Amino acid sequence: MRPSGSKIFFSILLLCLTLGGRAQDSIADSVSGTEFPFINYEADTLINAVQLTPFFNKLLKLENGGPGQVSIVHIGDSHIQADFLTREVRKNLQLRFGNAGRGLVFPLRVAGTNEPNDYRSATNAGWTTAKINSQAKYPEPGISGISISSAESGAWFEVTTLNHDDLDYAFNEVTLIHTKDSLQFDCRFTDAPLKFGYLMSARPLEAGECSTTVPFVCPTNFVRIQAEQTEAMQQSFSINGLILKNSSPGVLYNSMGINGAHFSDYNKSPLFFRQLKVLNPDLVIISLGTNEGANIKVTEDETIASVVSMVKNIKSANPGACILIATPTDDYFRKKYKNPYLEAVQRALLKSAEQENVACWDLYSISGGYGSCADWRRAAMLQHDGVHFNKQGYALQGTLLYKALIDSYLKYAAD
Repeated sequence: MRPSGSKIFFSILLLCLTLGGRAQDSIADSVSGTEFPFINYEADTLINAVQLTPFFNKLLKLENGGPGQVSIVHIGDSHIQADFLTREVRKNLQLRFGNAGRGLVFPLRVAGTNEPNDYRSATNAGWTTAKINSQAKYPEPGISGISISSAESGAWFEVTTLNHDDLDYAFNEVTLIHTKDSLQFDCRFTDAPLKFGYLMSARPLEAGECSTTVPFVCPTNFVRIQAEQTEAMQQSFSINGLILKNSSPGVLYNSMGINGAHFSDYNKSPLFFRQLKVLNPDLVIISLGTNEGANIKVTEDETIASVVSMVKNIKSANPGACILIATPTDDYFRKKYKNPYLEAVQRALLKSAEQENVACWDLYSISGGYGSCADWRRAAMLQHDGVHFNKQGYALQGTLLYKALIDSYLKYAAD
């Protein structure tokens, strides 16, 4: 049988990844040139891709040498927090359309949880942490789905970006996303550990503001932000995220994922959607549903209500943004049973995308559907818990998403 055009494209894409990326960082380490029989490559397309036309138009302008930056936001749970899937998409889009910077980051290690491996965070103090899906809700989680706070003047945290795959993640602009009022410490921005740095304005943010931007004269891979009490009434310092970008035209791929998160967790955080405006997204990708599928009481109607609520919240805050809903992959229920509940989630996500007239990427079907978790395990890409994948598994899924996006983009560009 002659291989299909889709399979040929995928094989060429994997070969390009092998040649273009450093060996230790590439998906090609374990799956170069490999076709997995359980993956439905023909299904690796975007449903209702026409709804992404404004996004594709901006990509086309970039590829033709135009100015500006295209912002993508990818929302998810633990599958996204690790950043292996999103890193693959970010890498390939930036290698093709230009690198505008690392985008949204959060000092997750400082907050006591896992963070992506292309940046490192550190601190000199202890911090109070709150997440969208935890009982603690102070300081209120915002754009990153998590927040940290300190009552110690002089407390600092720092972030160092790491270059990889021929991508330089030095930045010359830092945007701190926060909710500063008269009780919040000021903070000092430095681009080197021994520098005294720039002291942020002492004034509280105006109504509707939720960010402070500081430019650096020279590009850097390092930023330290230190709390500084400048008035007696100031009591603490909290943050919701950082945007690290450069001045080059290209793609800014922002991802936020919280272990264990549901649609309903994000929907309960008005601050998340208010702060989403700061990222000015051209495309919002939603990768949730795994945790809904771990509930034996999950229903299509309940899931549809949660998905539609999130889509409406995103549209309200960012009316110009395109939206892409991704269905979750198959997994094991309680580590050893085939999971029938994810099929209800998949159907709900497909129906929600149709109802709201947004694009959809059906990873559930693409990755093999019901029972395919056994195939991913046999291929040594599923972890022991039966839910999470290893780096190679997530990178393969990221490559599939990139392929679906670029396929639809090329069809748009050819018209």
